[in-house]
Formats: sequence, structure tokens, C-alpha cells
Amino acid sequence: MATTNDKRPADGTIGIIGGMGPLASAEFLKKIVLAIGAADDASYPRLLLDSPPDIPDRSAHILGTGPDPLPAMAACAKRLESGGATVLALASMNAHAYLDGLRAAIGCELASVFDSIGKRLDMFKGLSRVGVMATTGTIKAKLFDRYLPDLRLHYSDDEAQERFVNEAVFGPRGIKAGYLSEEPRRLLKQAAARLVARGAELIIVACAEMNIVLRPSDVAVPIVDPMQFLAEDLAQRFKK
Repeated sequence: MATTNDKRPADGTIGIIGGMGPLASAEFLKKIVLAIGAADDASYPRLLLDSPPDIPDRSAHILGTGPDPLPAMAACAKRLESGGATVLALASMNAHAYLDGLRAAIGCELASVFDSIGKRLDMFKGLSRVGVMATTGTIKAKLFDRYLPDLRLHYSDDEAQERFVNEAVFGPRGIKAGYLSEEPRRLLKQAAARLVARGAELIIVACAEMNIVLRPSDVAVPIVDPMQFLAEDLAQRFKK
């Protein structure tokens, strides 16, 4: 089952550990604001976003080809906590590979997207095959295996992962390079179609950037966005 953190926010400042990447960070802030849906500006909680450009690539570190991003991530978390944040959240899926180290470095709560998925396990009941579209770093870190071991999940095959998923996110005309046009969407649609052809009845799109361009109508089965679940859970705490 998903792990929980027994720390609780006091009176309402959400801090977002961003920069992984900036577009995903801005999108996550937008998700929280829309999920709160307050009647006026003054009814929203205080929202802090720190999007530093110096956090090393998480996937590179997980794959053994880059430096450890935890010190820079922890510094970001501490800045947010010093600024008054009472609950923090990561705006990136694969950044959750550093959840334990971050929690040890701070005094306030750090919410987890895997806790949010764990609260919604009923949506997976009766499904024989659930697909996951994720970056290679998220897959290699075995985050779903660690936090949601009861789910029977299937990932993109190696060819689809490299040709479609990685190219859509990290390629020269990928999402992280600022391209939100048809090219990354086309690649992700192909990756999703491969999972459906292998029997996926629902697909977890476990990457914040992928969810920016991939639409439900692009895929023959339902798709879910875990970062939306986390945004909704944070919003629920602060609705007035």
C-alpha cells in the first residue's frame, strides 16, 4: 500500500517543489487552483512555487549517468518551508524516487502522488491489465512496485519506450524542449496504442509533461493523470 506521512498542515500554505521541469510545475499549480475553485481571490490558500533551474536530471541519476539531485531538491524544499509552506508537493512523478530523503530533510508534511493513487484503488478493480506510460527513470526506480505493489501493471515495451515515450518527452522536438504541438502528441498516441494492443484496459499516464499534450480522446481506453489526483487531494484540504 502507499505510504503516509503523519505530519499535517497547520493553516494553509501549499509549497510546490518545481523545476522538474518548469512547464510541469506551472501546470501542477494550475491544477491545484482549478481544483480549489474558490469564489474569489481572497478565498484561495497561499500558494508558493519554487522552480529552480539547477536541479540535476532525475532520470540520469536513477540510470547511473548523472549527479544526485537530492541536495538541490532538499534546498528547494527548505526554502519553501522557510517561506511558510505547511505542506509540500512534488510537481514531478519521477522526483518521488527521492521522497524519503526529502522527508528526512524537512519538518513539514510532504504529500505523495502515490498516496493519492492509493486512495483511488477502486478504479482499478475488475481490470485485468492496467498500462503505465512513464519515463524510463520512473520505471527503473520501481516507484509503482514500491508504493502500489497490489496493482498489476504493464509498461511500454522497450521499443515503444525509446521511439515514442522518450522521444516525445526528451527528444529535440519533445515536450521538455518546449514543443506542445502534434509531434509529441502523435508519439504518445502510438505508445498508448501499443499498450492497448497488448490488452491494457486503462492507462496511467505517469508523467506530468505527457498529460499536457495527450488527450483522453487520443486513446481507445480511459487514461488517468495521477498528478490531478494529488492536486485534488491538496485542494480538498483548503476549500472554504
